[in-house]
Amino acid sequence: MKHCKLIAVVWMLCMACGNKNSHKNNDPSPTPKPNISVLKQNTKKYLSAWSEYDTLLQQSVTIQKFVRNVNGENISYDQHELFKSMYFWHRAMPDILVVDKEITIVENRTYVNWECHGTNTGMLGDTPPTGKVGQTKGVSILTFDDAGKIVHEVTYFDMLNFMEDLGYSLSIPVMK
Repeated sequence: MKHCKLIAVVWMLCMACGNKNSHKNNDPSPTPKPNISVLKQNTKKYLSAWSEYDTLLQQSVTIQKFVRNVNGENISYDQHELFKSMYFWHRAMPDILVVDKEITIVENRTYVNWECHGTNTGMLGDTPPTGKVGQTKGVSILTFDDAGKIVHEVTYFDMLNFMEDLGYSLSIPVMK
């Protein structure tokens, strides 16, 4: 009788172990996270696409529903709106150049310190060109999906000094 109980216990253990392994083998493997080099490379491509006004390159590193926040305001909710922003800046400054100074990667985000400069030789919205060079420094936080594409950008830079470089000034407020 002891022998039968021992066989039953061993059989139940084998079945329990077998079931665990079979569940593991049937579960789909998780999607691999992009590695650090992919995140860094796509961050550099994103900045390069801004400098070169390359919407195809931009499209290759962002998702269709890409969201862009600049200085606390969401200005793009998809790639098409991103391309309109790129067009606005390239129309005003065809020689715009955005260069990364430091890229730090933490999990699925890159933290980028960058510099930008360009000459205002085209229309800035409805305003004629000033012919002056504007430059600024900023920081961007890019969030990536599991495929290594950018889903969200948060960017901060000093717009006032940039516009002052281009020849614009802030007027004294009218007090009533």
